[in-house]
Parts: sequence; structure tokens; C-alpha cells
Amino acid sequence: MQWITDHSQLISALTSVGTLLVWVIYLQVFVHSYRRQLRATLLITRGPGDGLASSCFLTNMSSGPVYVLSVFVTLETSDGTVVRSATNIQDADSEGLSRPLERTRQGPLQPGGIRDIGSFQRLMGHALQEADSRSERIQAITVVVLGTYGSEDLPVGARRRFLLTRTEDRLELHACKVDTEQVRKRSERRKLLEDLQRDQ
Repeated sequence: MQWITDHSQLISALTSVGTLLVWVIYLQVFVHSYRRQLRATLLITRGPGDGLASSCFLTNMSSGPVYVLSVFVTLETSDGTVVRSATNIQDADSEGLSRPLERTRQGPLQPGGIRDIGSFQRLMGHALQEADSRSERIQAITVVVLGTYGSEDLPVGARRRFLLTRTEDRLELHACKVDTEQVRKRSERRKLLEDLQRDQ
């Protein structure tokens, strides 16, 4: 007790420093958690089945709505890489889609909302024509989604790559990774903005 009495000022100072450190760590955790909640998170998944006829689902896991601006498809073929926009429905007329909102993949997606943006075969349609190729020659397909979110000054984005494998007489589609890659870096988001501007 005498030691505590003799060093009371030192103990008080150390206690104050310790308390300050605890609050600084708590503040960092709080800010990090808050910033994560503000980030846009989009999931690109494959629906039932493992072929090109399976649907591509887009899910908004953000805390706020995301407006989908554009969808791009990159095809990796034996002859090279082809990037094409898949924002608009290619065969809308033949399918009798007359309403404007039915002819595009643009539009708002509410938090927790999921949207079927079409089969992988349909998403690949424009790029296949551009490549003058067949689906059998495709090695991989990457789906990229661009959108606007909250007060972000640059588009938010997500991408997911799928490999095509051949088993006997059919093609199978499998994701390269378990999760969807979120485009977070400002340099990549500026590149997405350039792609979007070229697509307008």
C-alpha cells in the first residue's frame, strides 16, 4: 500500500494512457465497421444447373439500394479475349419484350434483393457474335456488373470468373473462386467508369 501511495501519480498517468489506448482501439473498430456497412457489396452467382443454360443471379448485399448501370461480359477464347456489353437484352423483340424495363438489365436493386440477369448463354450472345466463334471454343467467361451506390462519386462494381469445362458432349460452368470479387480500388473504379462511358 505504501508503494501505491508513493507512486500514485505514476499509476494515475499509466491508467489514463491505458484508458486512452482502449478508446482509440474501440474507435478504430467502430470506424472500420461503419465503413464496411457503407460499402456496396454485390454477389454474382450461378443458378441451378452447371451448364450455359443456368441463370446468372445478381444479389445486392449492401445496406442501401444499388442502381445497376451496366453489365459486361469478357470471353476468353482460344483466339483471344473479347469484351462486350450485355446491358440490353439481345433478343427482346423475338421474345415479345415490349416494355422498356424488360429490354434492359439496368435498374434499381434493393438491399437483399436478387435478380435473374439471364442465362450465361444469353449473356454471351453479343460477345459470341463479335468473336465470330462458338461456345465450344470458350475457355472462361467473366461477368462484370457496374452500378451507383449512395454518395459514391465513382461507380461500384463486382466481377466473377467462370471456367468452362467439357465433359463428353456437354459444357459445364464452374466459378473460379467461392466469392465474388468486389471492385474497391479507385483506379479500378475509374477504369469501370471509362468502360461505362464508352458503352453509352
